[in-house]
Amino acid sequence: MSLCPNIRLPPFVIREKTMKTILLSSLFSLFISIAQACSCFYISDYFCPTASWFSSNSSGNTLYIAQVKVISIYGYYMDVQVLDNLHNTLPVNEATILGQDGLNCNEWLGPFEEGKTFILAIYESNWQEGLYDLNGCGRFWLPVVEDQVQGNISENTQQQSYEDFKQSLAQCAGINPTAEPGLAAVQIFPNPTSGEVYLKGLAAGAPLGYTLYSLTGAVVQAGEFNSGPSPSLSLAGLPKGLYLLRLQVDEAVLARRIVLGND
Repeated sequence: MSLCPNIRLPPFVIREKTMKTILLSSLFSLFISIAQACSCFYISDYFCPTASWFSSNSSGNTLYIAQVKVISIYGYYMDVQVLDNLHNTLPVNEATILGQDGLNCNEWLGPFEEGKTFILAIYESNWQEGLYDLNGCGRFWLPVVEDQVQGNISENTQQQSYEDFKQSLAQCAGINPTAEPGLAAVQIFPNPTSGEVYLKGLAAGAPLGYTLYSLTGAVVQAGEFNSGPSPSLSLAGLPKGLYLLRLQVDEAVLARRIVLGND
């Protein structure tokens, strides 16, 4: 006769232990997901300042902007047909876009549908060779419906005809290579700054227009510099952080990031 008789636990005790095990497993999985989840520097919820910022801070990655048609979506991947190159020419007629898999900072592919047309701002993937990334840290896409570009184009523009969008893209996003030597030679200093920046190298003559954007795409300041030896722009009173300064002379546009730091 056994000195340790079999002890049967009541069913509700077994269920309680099972539920605790499931709960602990779920919490552990959630913890692992959070630990692996991407943390990224969010740029803007508007397409134009996002494209401008990335083009100025891409660390060698070429930003391609194109109108595409979605061919198929499978898992974290999306195949698209390139319909029209708007900024830099993609070397392929069809491209595979890598979306969000929980570990990188790419865009979730939920908003996209097969057969629909979009404007995408993409770059060669750092995760897989031959693929392109659609960043999830800002506004890198816009839908095109019946030849109308829709969504957060810029702070003041939610919809444009496709042709108007094409014509205004360089000015809107500040990404066109400028042929204006005076503008290309402009230096902005000090950067980082504690409250005021100076411009050096302006060509004499035409006045220089400027717009200062926050990272949300909001216009913080706008106006015009008169050419001079070293005009200045005050950022006093603004919250510390990153800003995008867009300069324009006639059709020439230049965008530069400004870091407003501590005194």
